[in-house]
Amino acid sequence: MSLCRVPGEEWCDILQMATTKKRKVDAERRSFQEQWTNDYFFVEVKGKPVCLVCGDMLAVMEKASLERHYSSKHAKLSELGGQMRLDKINALQRSLELQQAAFTQPGCDRDNVIQTSYVVSELIAKKLRPHVEGEFVKECMVAAAELLAPDKVKLFQSVSLSRRTVSDRITDLAQDIETTLKNSAGDFQFFSWLTMDITNTAQLAIFVRGITAEFDTREELLSLEAMHGTTRGEDLFERLVLSMKKFELTFEKLSGLITDGAPAMVDSQKGLISLVKKELDRLSLDPSNLIVCHCIIHQESLCAQSLRLNSVMSTVVSCINFVKSRGFNSRQFKELLNDLHSEYGDLVYNCEVRWLSHRNMLMRFYELRDEVRQFMEMKGKPVRELIDSKWLCDLAFMVDITNYLSELNVKLQGPNQLLSTLLSKVISFEAKLRLWKVQLERNNTMHFPTLEGQKPSTTLEYASECAKLIEAFNERFKDVKSKQMELNIFATPFNVEPADVPDNLQHEIIQLQSNDGLKARRHALKYASVFGTTYCCEQFFSKLTITKSRLRSRLIYTNLEKQLR
Repeated sequence: MSLCRVPGEEWCDILQMATTKKRKVDAERRSFQEQWTNDYFFVEVKGKPVCLVCGDMLAVMEKASLERHYSSKHAKLSELGGQMRLDKINALQRSLELQQAAFTQPGCDRDNVIQTSYVVSELIAKKLRPHVEGEFVKECMVAAAELLAPDKVKLFQSVSLSRRTVSDRITDLAQDIETTLKNSAGDFQFFSWLTMDITNTAQLAIFVRGITAEFDTREELLSLEAMHGTTRGEDLFERLVLSMKKFELTFEKLSGLITDGAPAMVDSQKGLISLVKKELDRLSLDPSNLIVCHCIIHQESLCAQSLRLNSVMSTVVSCINFVKSRGFNSRQFKELLNDLHSEYGDLVYNCEVRWLSHRNMLMRFYELRDEVRQFMEMKGKPVRELIDSKWLCDLAFMVDITNYLSELNVKLQGPNQLLSTLLSKVISFEAKLRLWKVQLERNNTMHFPTLEGQKPSTTLEYASECAKLIEAFNERFKDVKSKQMELNIFATPFNVEPADVPDNLQHEIIQLQSNDGLKARRHALKYASVFGTTYCCEQFFSKLTITKSRLRSRLIYTNLEKQLR
């Protein structure tokens, strides 16, 4: 019998021989010998021999291959011997290590460069600086790196901070904030608006304060609208509705609306508030549930204007203007203060729209009253009020009372303040006013140290001034105080009588007083979501005025909103 080999078996043998040969080549790979570095200028990189001179990588770790490469391409290096050869090898090894570091450096360097660009751009936006200053910041960074980290100079040079890049980075950051707000708006149980317009540039700022079921609150800029044309209540309402749609906010969750008291906001027929109430009525929602509030800080400032000691303010302002409005007078007055070793170096200007400046102006004027009198006499314009004891008592009272009013103003400022907290501060101040009124009627000046220093013969007039302030506070804050019971339910639910609260909350109060589950109450969520002041709007428009200056006329509206956001 004869045996025949089929063609398929022959191919199997061939493939087996090829595989065997390949395994033999792999198996014969030798480990790298350190001597080869000195002999042939090769080092091992990831299991492969790499030439230090040309950078070629050979496929097989064989001495013969390394020797052949060395002899054919780098034979001239055979002339190097001893220490010169070692120095050459060390130099080439360092060069290779630097190249490897450049290629194998993790991507975090690139990410850090981009992140640095974003961080610097964010700081430029927060400090309200022009976008072009990014290039100057980069110059500073590179100059500092050349001294502190010379090996990182190229990394600093790679940070992109051109005007366009900074603008793009700020846009990215603003869009991220906007997206986050839009995503979180869906979790709001209640939200309130804060609206305010700045007339000379026709800008409408809309802020939102929202609260989740977990009592997490957010105060954010909802929209900055450029008002082209008229700024009537209808125009404001239209922009407000558009902003709500953009962020998917509904009227059902609207808890309150805080304004600056402008006619376009509060007009009984066509004001923004009346239009919002009409919209709530159209949606079958109860408009009376909307908490409407005029900024408490504005109200407090308006109350302060009820003080009737006009002779004090007119005389003080006249003297200050005479001294400071003329450069020569101002220099002479400063020299006089210096010669007299006065504690202060100058007077302080008054600004009608900034109530806090009244306190500083009056206090400084009172401290420098003798120096002012001497200077005015020297100029041939004596001020008889400065030697009138009655007028000086009036001035002293104004110093003390404006100091108290300014302290209250500062307490009312700041973000994230609850309406109940703000009202409690106002009510506390009213209690102090009633106390001061009674004491001043008895010629007791204990709480008026500046007035006490003048030793007035009678203080009845100042008691009447306190009475005027009490009346002004009662009138200005009557709308907010009408909500005091609801605010008490929110702030101190365990201290109210169930019979005194609205009928729809009586059972809830009884259950609450038996169970401290305050966080489950929608009433608390509603009042915690309400703005009490326009502080963030006032601060916002101050930043807008600084940002959109005549020196930054190229800043377009969209970039302006992004930077302010």
